[in-house]
Amino acid sequence: MIKQAVLSVIVSAASLVAMGSDDLVAIPGGSYVPFYPQKGTTTKTPVPPTLVESFLLDRDPVTNRRYLEFVFQHTEWRRSSIKRIFADSGYLQHWNNDLSILPEDLDKPVVNISWFAAEAFCEAKQERLPMTDEWEYVLEDLGRGKASRMQQVLQWYSIPNRELPQAGNSPPNGFGIRDMVGAIWEWTEDFNSFMASPDSRDSGQRNMFCGGGSLNASDPTDYASFMRYSFRSSLQGDFTGRNLGFRCAKDLK
Repeated sequence: MIKQAVLSVIVSAASLVAMGSDDLVAIPGGSYVPFYPQKGTTTKTPVPPTLVESFLLDRDPVTNRRYLEFVFQHTEWRRSSIKRIFADSGYLQHWNNDLSILPEDLDKPVVNISWFAAEAFCEAKQERLPMTDEWEYVLEDLGRGKASRMQQVLQWYSIPNRELPQAGNSPPNGFGIRDMVGAIWEWTEDFNSFMASPDSRDSGQRNMFCGGGSLNASDPTDYASFMRYSFRSSLQGDFTGRNLGFRCAKDLK
């Protein structure tokens, strides 16, 4: 009976591709002020706005259901097959085995995913991970609901979820994107390549997020953004985490 139940989960995930298919949302281009200054700026000048071109973004984070379909077809990314250079030992540790996960978790965001694995998933669908500027631009949501969003972010950062919610659990923001805060951390394509000021680079990465490093920020009081950039800087491509997942993006042709 147990073997049959596991098999039914695998078969349902492999056959119901449409249920786990993309739900990409068109994001109109615009500009936002990044938390840290771009290359060539100094702490003596305001952080200039960054232009973000129109693109497509997943409405919700990638779920276990969708990732199960991916590893069903791409065996090299299964938990027992993946090379350690591409993911640490925590990779998919919440799954029972290569192709088995509790049915109630199928539509929760997939976590314990490395950057390499997330990148491979998106590339398999001729998509990509969002750039940090794109992700932050969508999160900022043209300034809509900023105060309540910052409060929600700070609350989640201080008390992470004990159990992940179903994907799409939060109301959509003004762009129509859900679960940007309060569910998981998310990989971006260039997660570790933001620009700090020359002074911060000279004094080492640690100083970017300690003491005077915050003076390089566009808003030193924005602790929520400070935490996101600090977290990204701590990552390496093979890292995984129980609250670390992703969503995909795509260029508008």
